Amino acid sequence: MINEKIDHHFNEFSPVDFNIFGDTPLFDKLKQENLAYGKAKALDNHITVIKEQIESLLNQEDEQLTTAYGFLSHEEQENYREFLEKLQEDCARYLSDVENNYS
Repeated sequence: MINEKIDHHFNEFSPVDFNIFGDTPLFDKLKQENLAYGKAKALDNHITVIKEQIESLLNQEDEQLTTAYGFLSHEEQENYREFLEKLQEDCARYLSDVENNYS
């Protein structure tokens, strides 16, 4: 259910044009796409911005975020943050892998 709620939100400004949801880890998708380092870094930045917003929302630091993310329950916000953390880990792993292959 949360995938359907955040799919448009996440993908609206995403620098990649493939779906991040599904059974395949993001790291595997990035490798399969052979995503350029710059695009992978842009994706990592995109994930970081959204994760910071969700964390600020969960800490009740910004009333505007409460309105913007009102479509998610508190539990869904927690799940979204956890999902974003996994995406960040996969991005970091991919970026490191690309850096090590070009060193």
